[in-house]
Formats: sequence, structure tokens, C-alpha cells
Amino acid sequence: MPHARPTARKIRRGDFIVIDFGVKYKGYCSDETCTFVFQELTDEQRDAYQLVKKAHDQAIAVVKAGAAAAAIDRCTRDIFGEKYEKYFSHGTGHGVGLEVHETPRLAPDSKDILEAQMVITIEPGLYIPGHWGIRIEDTILVKKNSCEKLTKMDKGIIIIE
Repeated sequence: MPHARPTARKIRRGDFIVIDFGVKYKGYCSDETCTFVFQELTDEQRDAYQLVKKAHDQAIAVVKAGAAAAAIDRCTRDIFGEKYEKYFSHGTGHGVGLEVHETPRLAPDSKDILEAQMVITIEPGLYIPGHWGIRIEDTILVKKNSCEKLTKMDKGIIIIE
């Protein structure tokens, strides 16, 4: 689930580990999520991870001032297609500032339009009940004709040995 609760279950070989974290600096928040895999990765997991990464990268590619938040969300959902869209249970992103979740909302029903100097997240994810979840998130600064990724962690597949 996107915001799961801790349990006593031990991490097992082949599990995805989703870590959502951030910092506060001078009152302002950041937000980042990385997904790691423990010891081994199946072909199905690799394909799903690469799909989430593609959705993440393509959403970032269309972020700029004047972009409709709902259109960015639609870009992400189009990547997932009918097969996977049902496993994407939250919006593509949100604003970040004094609070970790602020406007604008990058979601299907959002009326928000991005403006230069807004700070947002791009965070597509797939959550397959009873199996695993994947989320890839970066904090992004909206610019006039582009954007800048503020978080720096590599979002390629990382296997924890």
C-alpha cells in the first residue's frame, strides 16, 4: 500500500523495500521515495520497476510553468495503461513547501496549473495487493520552460545484497 504500517514480518529475498523520507530545512520540506529490492529481482518485478521509472521520467519531462496538473497525471496513467492503472492508487504528485503535502495536486480531477518557482513532487507507483509495491519520487522545482530535480538519489534499480 502507498502508506503501509510497520509489521513484525521480516524482509524476505525478492521483497521490494519502499522508503519514503524527507528533511526540513529552515522550515521547508522535501519529499523523496526510493524503492530497493532485497537480494533478487524477478523479470516481472524488473519490468514493473522500469514501467514506474518510465512514468516518473516522462512526467518530469512535461513539467513546466503553465502545465496542467491533471495533464501530467494523465501522462503517468497513460504509461501504465489498462493493465496497471488500477494498481496506481494515488495522484502523480503534490506541492511541497512549509508542509510536505500542499497544493498543487497532480491528480486526475485537479484544476491546478503549475507556476514557475512552485516546488512539487513526481511520485508514480504501482501497488499490487499481496505481492509488492513500487514508488519512485523526486522533488521538482518548476521553471518557466522546464524543471529542475532537487532530490539527487539515483532512481535506477538498486539490489540490496
